Amino acid sequence: MTKTEDPNELIRRLQRNALWTLALLTIAVAAVTWRIGAVVGLLLAGALVLVNFQLMTRIVDSLLVQSPSTPKLGKLLFLAFRIVLLALLLCGIFLVPGVRPIPVALGLSVLVIAVLIEAFTQVVSG
Repeated sequence: MTKTEDPNELIRRLQRNALWTLALLTIAVAAVTWRIGAVVGLLLAGALVLVNFQLMTRIVDSLLVQSPSTPKLGKLLFLAFRIVLLALLLCGIFLVPGVRPIPVALGLSVLVIAVLIEAFTQVVSG
């Protein structure tokens, strides 16, 4: 990221890269496994990561922008308990019949892959 670049633009690029990665991984998993459970696990885990990223960006933005007089307790509690919420949702994903762990792990790594794509793009473009 250059010094003059808007952080919101970086977030939009990461979200776009993550959606493309999720789409390509979905096609690849469907072509390789031919199992609906694998595709469902990938999509649910990828959606979980993307929704979590979107919520985190909104909460961090609102915590940084708000004045000191506005209550932040609810947002801070959400940040504290989000790991528990994510773990419960992940357990729920594994309870879906036919879901396999490898596609779920691929779905959870969508944002990491998007960050790697962005880093590689920044290095190549100079």
